[in-house]
Parts: sequence; C-alpha cells; structure tokens
Amino acid sequence: MIRDTVNIIIERGQGISISRQIYSRIRDQILKGSLAPGTALPATRYLAKQLSVSRNAVIQAYEQLHAEGFVNSRQGAYTRVSLDTFYGKYQGRTAPASVSAVPKPVYDIAFKTGVPDAGRFPGKLWGNYLKAASMALSDMSIAYDVPEGNLELRRVIADYLFRVKGIDVVPDHIVITSGATQALSLLSSLLYEPGCSVLIEDPSSYGAIQIFKHTGFGLDPVTVGFEQVISSAPALDPAVKMIYTTPSHQFPMGRIMPAAVRLGLLEIAAGSKTYIVEDDYDSEFRYEGAPVYPFKALAPDRVVYIGSFSKVLSPGLRVGYTVLPPSLINRYKTLKRFSDAQSPMIEQAALMNFIRDGEFERHLYKMKRIYHQKRDLLIEALTREFGDRIRVYGENAGLHMVVEFLDHSFADQAQVIHNRVMVPSVDHHAIQKGIFTRQLVFGYGNLSLEEISQGITQLNGFKPAARS
Repeated sequence: MIRDTVNIIIERGQGISISRQIYSRIRDQILKGSLAPGTALPATRYLAKQLSVSRNAVIQAYEQLHAEGFVNSRQGAYTRVSLDTFYGKYQGRTAPASVSAVPKPVYDIAFKTGVPDAGRFPGKLWGNYLKAASMALSDMSIAYDVPEGNLELRRVIADYLFRVKGIDVVPDHIVITSGATQALSLLSSLLYEPGCSVLIEDPSSYGAIQIFKHTGFGLDPVTVGFEQVISSAPALDPAVKMIYTTPSHQFPMGRIMPAAVRLGLLEIAAGSKTYIVEDDYDSEFRYEGAPVYPFKALAPDRVVYIGSFSKVLSPGLRVGYTVLPPSLINRYKTLKRFSDAQSPMIEQAALMNFIRDGEFERHLYKMKRIYHQKRDLLIEALTREFGDRIRVYGENAGLHMVVEFLDHSFADQAQVIHNRVMVPSVDHHAIQKGIFTRQLVFGYGNLSLEEISQGITQLNGFKPAARS
C-alpha cells in the first residue's frame, strides 16, 4: 500500500525544527499502527509540497527514521515502514509542549538560611581565574583524574586547615566533592547497614535529615548539645553508626558545643565503632571571640570533617571537601568514583590558585565585616520592633540567628509569611514536631541592610498565640 500523505501538522514557532516535527509525527503513527508495516511513505518532494516545507527537512526526517530502523529505503524505491514496529502501549504526544508559568512569589523579602550575599561574589576576579585555569591545563590534566580530586587543590586545603583551624591532615585523606550535600550522601552510603541509626540533634539541618532518611538510617534525636547522651550512656548502641554534629555553630539553634561535651562525645566514639561527623558549614563567620577549635583537630581517627566553599563564595560553585580517617578513605574514594568519576577539573584548578594567592581569605575577611554589620542591624531592628517579646539565640556566628517569640506560635508551618516577608520556622528542621513552634530562623546573608530593616518592620503585627 502506498500512502499519498500522512497526518502531520507543523507547529511553527515552537522551538522544534521542522525536520524533527516530521520525524516525530511519522514515528508516532508507526508505533501506534496508523502506518502499518510495509506501507510506503509519500515521496519526499510530494510531502514537502503538501506541508509547504523544504524538501531537505523531509529528507532529514526520513534519514533519521531509517537510521533508527523505523523505515527501509533504497535507491529508486519507496521508503516503507519496517516490520515489527507496532507498539500497542505507546501513548505518543498528547499536547504541544509548553513552558509552565512560574508562580509569582507571595513575598518580597525572604530571610533564607544558608545563602551568602550573591551580589558580593567576586565574579570578575573568579572569571579571570577560570580563564587562566582553562588556558593552563594541558590535554592530559583535563582528562579523567583520580576521584579524590586535584592534588594541588587538596594540598592548599590541607595547608589552610592547618593554619586556620589546627587540623593536621595529609592531602591523601582529603576528597573533593560537589559540595557538602554529596559529601554527606557518600558518607551515609558508606556507613549504612540494615537496622542502623544516626544520633542527631533535634532540631537539625533539614537537608541532612532527608539524606539520612533516604539512605535508610533510623533517626535517634537528642536534645541540642548532646549532654544527655554523655550523662546517661557510657557506651552507644551498636546500631548507631554516626553522630552527626554542627559543633561550631549548631544548625539551626546556633549553639557552640562546649569543650566538655566534645570530649565526652569523643570518649564515647572511641569505645565504639561510631564515627563523629563534623559538618563545619559556616564556622568561618564568627563575630565574638576566636574561631572554634574543630572536633577533627582533637581526634582525627574518629571524626569525619565536611567543609564547603559555598557559604564564603557561592552555592553555585559546588565544590566541597571531606577529610576522612585512614579507615574510611579508600572506600570513600571508590564510592566517589562510582558517583560521578570526579569533580570538574577546571573549577578545581581555578579554586586552587584562588586560595593559594590569598584571594579566598581576603574575600572571607571582607565578607565577615559585611555580615557582622548585617547581624548587628538585624538585632537592632528586632529589638526596636519586638522589644522584650523575643529572645535571640545563636547570633555570635554564621549567617543566621534564631528568634523565639514569647507571645506567638507558628505551629504546623514550614515558613511564616506576613506582610510579604518570609521567615523559615525552626519546627521545619525538627524531627519531633510541635516542640519548637515559637522559634523562627532569620537568615540574613542574602539580604541588603535596607531589606533587613524593612523586613523586620513589615513583620511586626503577628497575631498573638492563644495562651493556655
């Protein structure tokens, strides 16, 4: 049978080439059985005239169908539908593709957590380092590399950690990752066993909680600070494979873990097969006193240290690192290889030079002054608008603080939106819901001074919670 024409409607202005549309329509009809095996398709010149398109577009469509085995064609003969091309379950395209409308935000100012000041990112300088790295890398150095990452970058990170944080580590125990999220995900997969659990402060990082759940860990929530664990449990349950901590600036409550608690946790970990995971997500920004000494500097064999450059530079950079004990390093490297083979080489080379030349620390000191100013203004604005109706926690470090509203409750809310201002709730980060209903998390890194002041002004007017 020869088909004089086929059912094709060309949709112009859709961003899809004419040849691709012809190919798709004919392929769909073949799969559905509308064009039966052996059916001869119209000649390319004839179909082009019927559709008012160029003959080349039809020829390209026929060639693609032939390459994929939907049709057979030979010189001087009709192009015919191949055998065994009917697929009864095929649904095909039901409607033209369209771009969904982006929902309009219901707020103008957002006190988001974990977001640095994007406007202060040294884009031009960073672009120069990327360009220099691209030009300097040889053909071999931009090919596949070891999964743990650029050796020179690991060396400058090791030097930085020793100078600034007192962590004495060799580059071979550092693995470069695509941010802290991948680092924690890989570690969870490495330590997971059926029936295992993680000891974690409640509330804690929502992202970390979701990673542990996704991996299969049970969650053993404890009160922020771990004091109850030290006082009541000289030895951990063997099912506990990890103790997840943010000791330098607990997320979200902002507490600094006391030295006695750190030493107590290390004693417990040393007597078990449990590893302490130290997520040092924003310790660079400390506004009162000296930087906090990391867990990793005290017990390198029992602590996994996770760091990232996203809070200082940009979340879009997607470069983090993990410092591992000797007992875990080889298995972690293997998982990294199977995860993504390696982190991007050009970005690693650029970051290595950026740190080595001192630009990273210069930018860090600059941002520390800026965030300090934002923090002071936020506290001043909160005090001005709410007075003694609030209490502030965790304001001495990082890019956020927790505010407890003594006469308000935000139960069952992941975030509060009031007068077009959004603030996340602490309860959103809690494992046990309903306990932290009066606390909100004010992230201020991404906001200007004007937005901070205006946002707090607009927030005043919460409806008081009913007193029990």
